[in-house]
Amino acid sequence: MHMSMFANIADLLLAAVQIAIALFFVQSLFEAGRMAVQWVLRHRGRKAFEIRAFEALGRAGGAYPIALLHVADESLTIDDLDVAAMKRLEFIRIATRITPLLGLMATLIPMGPALVALTKNDVSQMGELLRSAFSSVVLALAAASLCFCIASVRRRWCAEELVAVHRILETRR
Repeated sequence: MHMSMFANIADLLLAAVQIAIALFFVQSLFEAGRMAVQWVLRHRGRKAFEIRAFEALGRAGGAYPIALLHVADESLTIDDLDVAAMKRLEFIRIATRITPLLGLMATLIPMGPALVALTKNDVSQMGELLRSAFSSVVLALAAASLCFCIASVRRRWCAEELVAVHRILETRR
């Protein structure tokens, strides 16, 4: 009775985990598109950024969000901007860490029923359960890999902006 209760709870979790994996996968594709657009805009505004003329970023300004925060409110400290950068990276960093765990859950949950099907010589049922398990983990790992790449690039971009703002603040002292 006790073990079947855990199995029932795990079975209920499977659908939620698979939905979460699908959502993270779609979100990772969306974030990849956003990063590509941001890269193009950063390329266009690179000259203004390099000479620290943040006000001249124009349409490319959205590609430099930390620098724009500084322009919008010069009273913000480097620490304030660092917190803003961390906030911008928070979701993608969480997705990078959570998605593989969800993939592991989506792999392990069907394994119990697959083993039961194997003991009953129901190879068809076992195959379907294993297919579901491995498909879920592949999707989760793809999402996590994409999120990791995006998080790494965005972290570097935020660091570049923080360094540039820090240099401006140092020259004002």
